Amino acid sequence: MDERNDFSRKYVATRLPDKLKLAAYIKEAKGPGRTMAEFAEQCGTLTASSFSRIIHGNLAKSLSAEIIQSIVKNAAPGARVDYESMMQANGMVPEDQGKQPSEEATYWEVLERRNKDLQVRNILADEHLARGHMIQYFPRLFEDLSLDGSNPLPNHIPKSRFGLIVPSSFAIRIQGYEPLYWNYVVNLTALDNRGGRPKVLPGFRAYHSFFLRDAWEPETLKDVMQTFVFVERTAYEVFLSMLSGVKVHNYVSALLVDMDAGRVVEESFLERHDGKQMTSIFLEKRME
Repeated sequence: MDERNDFSRKYVATRLPDKLKLAAYIKEAKGPGRTMAEFAEQCGTLTASSFSRIIHGNLAKSLSAEIIQSIVKNAAPGARVDYESMMQANGMVPEDQGKQPSEEATYWEVLERRNKDLQVRNILADEHLARGHMIQYFPRLFEDLSLDGSNPLPNHIPKSRFGLIVPSSFAIRIQGYEPLYWNYVVNLTALDNRGGRPKVLPGFRAYHSFFLRDAWEPETLKDVMQTFVFVERTAYEVFLSMLSGVKVHNYVSALLVDMDAGRVVEESFLERHDGKQMTSIFLEKRME
């Protein structure tokens, strides 16, 4: 039996479900040849309206193993869906996935960080969906490939000639909006201000390749809206201070998220060489 589809394996919840990933898996499992009603009837665990609500980000807790199994068992032929991957997106890991005592502290630190990262992703998904945005989710921004890692598309992201990567936590496409790809990088840095505000953001070096690429190969990023997401105001302001006076060739922004309120607080854009400006998509009115 394929271990990734071992339905007898027990799973336990360890983190928040990833709303965007679950929605992507459900759409993949349904396939293009069935309506949601037909898919729901074959699954026999949720109604079509329940599946639609999940796809649109209305998910308060993890789905049951029975529901995940029904999705996998009734997935369209050729759909890239398996039980293990869906359970992981559901915030669950195998019960027998043990760890050594010496790994305990690190394990929970990583788990806490992953939960925060997922919380930010879910907040951003909710903020888009609350404004009626039709979004397509991708685990990260691929280069020289379509965003799901398969065959190249007409509007794929060209590969850098200098090996300069684009940092990415996840990416989306928003129907009817440009640029084509909205790439988010989540930064969970929390700064201690007791010794005064730092002038340099810890970990900023990881972003150097993006800014070099924007300067040296701007044409490779013309279809990308690059957003650096922060959960703490000081880190957000230090990032903007570091880039004060810097001009870029493409759309680049910093976004501040309030994790307690579950909302986007503000978004600031870097100035472009060509003077083009963009208004934050999060200033659009939320749907009632």
